[in-house]
Amino acid sequence: MRIWVTGIGVVSPLGRDAATTFAALLAGERAFGPVTWFDPTGCRSSIAAEVGGLTVAEVAPAEGAEGWSRTDAMSVLAARAALAQAELDPATLPVDLAFGGTTAGMLETEGLLAEMHQAAEARLPLGRMLSHPLSSTVDRMQDVVAPFRRARTICSACSSGANALLMAASWLSTGRSERVLAGGGDGICRLTYTGFSCLGALSAEPCRPFDKDRDGLSMGEGAALLVLETEQSARARGVDPIAELRGWAVGAEAHHITNPEPSGKTAARIMAAALERGALTPDDIDYVNAHGTATRLNDQMEVQALAGCLGARLGRVAVSSSKGQIGHTLGAAGAIEAAITAMTIAGGQIPPNMGLVEADTELPLDLVRTARQGEVRAAMSNSFGFGGSDVVLVFAQPGRFADRAGAKPRSVVVTAAGTVGALGVGDTAAARDYVDLGDPPGPGQVDFDAKGYLDLARARRIDRTGRLSATAMQVAMGAAGVGQSGWDLERFGAILGSAFGSVDECSAFIHRVFEKGAKFASPAVFPSLLPSAPVAHASIYHGLGGPVFACADLGAASESALVSAIELIAAGEADAMLAGGVEQASPITEAVLGPLYATQDGSGANGERSEGTAVVLVESEEGVAARGGRPLARVEWSTSWRGAPSNPLGGLPSPGELGSVAVFLARDDAAARAILDHTAWAAVPRRTTVQRAGGHEGAGGFAAAAAASILAAGELDAAMVLGLAPDRGYGLLLSAVATDVAVPSR
Repeated sequence: MRIWVTGIGVVSPLGRDAATTFAALLAGERAFGPVTWFDPTGCRSSIAAEVGGLTVAEVAPAEGAEGWSRTDAMSVLAARAALAQAELDPATLPVDLAFGGTTAGMLETEGLLAEMHQAAEARLPLGRMLSHPLSSTVDRMQDVVAPFRRARTICSACSSGANALLMAASWLSTGRSERVLAGGGDGICRLTYTGFSCLGALSAEPCRPFDKDRDGLSMGEGAALLVLETEQSARARGVDPIAELRGWAVGAEAHHITNPEPSGKTAARIMAAALERGALTPDDIDYVNAHGTATRLNDQMEVQALAGCLGARLGRVAVSSSKGQIGHTLGAAGAIEAAITAMTIAGGQIPPNMGLVEADTELPLDLVRTARQGEVRAAMSNSFGFGGSDVVLVFAQPGRFADRAGAKPRSVVVTAAGTVGALGVGDTAAARDYVDLGDPPGPGQVDFDAKGYLDLARARRIDRTGRLSATAMQVAMGAAGVGQSGWDLERFGAILGSAFGSVDECSAFIHRVFEKGAKFASPAVFPSLLPSAPVAHASIYHGLGGPVFACADLGAASESALVSAIELIAAGEADAMLAGGVEQASPITEAVLGPLYATQDGSGANGERSEGTAVVLVESEEGVAARGGRPLARVEWSTSWRGAPSNPLGGLPSPGELGSVAVFLARDDAAARAILDHTAWAAVPRRTTVQRAGGHEGAGGFAAAAAASILAAGELDAAMVLGLAPDRGYGLLLSAVATDVAVPSR
């Protein structure tokens, strides 16, 4: 099968559309100028590449604009442009959405957060805070761009947009989707600008990727969305391809939360895997759009990685980094650079590596100094994120290389669980206790001490959320015997869901900046403020080399992470993954964000939240069999949806076919009843975790862990796990391992 790029939308510091941006890149234009959105006094730099002249008001609807951000506005414009070029209307044909980002509405909310840190009376559920959750940008696109069938919000720091494209590719390759709008967006904000400054990563001058005298990156902002669809879909619509997405791969370095693994061996491994996925060799590659941040460590690592992957071909492959012209656009970078790579192939024109005077390598690296023309048969786009989440995408001329068969989805099983919550730290067997009725947990932090489970010397830089995550993973991995023979940690990943991220920590960080000045920002704290930090910290601690990222989707973030892990394993992107959710006790969430959503999803509606994390270990069934393991349960079906589809549980068998069954929910509320009451599952017993796990947004992971535990104990034949939040939902059907139910995934 082939995956075609049929539409590209870009909003960048060089232009509000893809064609203008690409022409400016070829002309060697650089978009850097003084920062205008906030005062950068005290930072190492005062310049950035901003999208000039764009206001939220010109994109947002007149009513409801208060909850919009610049990230939303840029992403909506890019989405509309991509769909228009592809001549695709999601109202008439099903289209899915995968989106990556890191900041969402931080620019719009950071002043409020600073005030809330200092004054408890300022902690009010204000409409301006609606732009704060990372998933809010997808919500805006769902509201004003199109009715997407399913949507996913992903964060892996600087590789977020590329990971969204990879997720889309996994859906298309296994037949879950025919058409996906995928990419990323991020607006510049004081928090990230100050954070990179305190790490010593910003340059006072426009950045100079791969130059001998480079001294740091320059910040940028923007958005890019690409329409990816199967060749069959595009041909049926009579649409010509721009480029072919030929290969892709993802993995983690398990090295350091900010610094890349210096030898480049992991990045080289991911590049080679992407080529292998595309049935290509280094001899087929004519261009690499490098990650090229212009920091000392990143560029050194990437050169080593290119040499390790391309070998003797290195000096004959053109290389350039777009960041020398548009800056580092964070979560949007992987998507914008993928769009540039696709346009390079389509036009046969290679953009330059601006800022380069003298290359900092003795290797024969062909760094492009001025735009050049020439056929580009295939090209790579590299993205490397904080925490070491590496993604490589390979694009090619449509039809240039031989077609390949689509991937046959692999069977997925659950093999272990780990929880840290109101009942303490528990393994698979203990997870069942979270569905027993009892006294609800009190608000605030759970009783938890990591020293009994983690090496605190190794975990000294990990914050509480990361330690909660690492401990739950440790318990699940111990229950499954990870570390014994038969495990390949390079194929072992992790995904954690979180609704709001580290709200209170962000509040404290930005308050310090406002109160004392940017030079007093903490370099130790900043890396833990990104939504993907908990899973990145935990994956580094455990040495995981597979896909590592976070999902955000309000009260269904845990279920979003679990379904995403299942999809990646089914598509062959990993062999094993830990998936679930984590939420830390947060006074600001309780007082501000919780009430904004409580009437819609019921989570902690009384304003009192506990905290906790729950993960399940999912693996390919063939991998478990090969190492002689035994599953707890088998994944028979999984789905996700947005909006209000007429039959969100389509394809799910009748409970009468399954034996003894139950539905597991974080909450049994009106939303759950609306989904179930008109189906054959209406009379099935429902078991919830809200009584014992608490009313926080990570409670869905406890429901999944409890379901697997009870199936493994032989108390049920099958269990449906249902996760719901406003305007979205996730479902999966688990069966006891002795039960065979032939149900296709959707």
